Amino acid sequence: MNVLQFCENNLKNEGMEELVEKCRAGFKTAEISIEPCLGECGDCAEMYIAKVNDHLVTGDITHDLFEEIKNLLG
Repeated sequence: MNVLQFCENNLKNEGMEELVEKCRAGFKTAEISIEPCLGECGDCAEMYIAKVNDHLVTGDITHDLFEEIKNLLG
């Protein structure tokens, strides 16, 4: 099973709550969670981030992050 994790602190950024809901709707077979910290604080402070199967993915905007997630989860 694929695992998709978001950082609780990164969710404060504009559009991230909507992105999580879009992922929950689009990737029903993935285990999606919001974690207190992903241990990527430098990246988290500067851009949109998530982890897919422990692989960090980033985007300058939520659309870019979603596309990276989609590429990894299919």
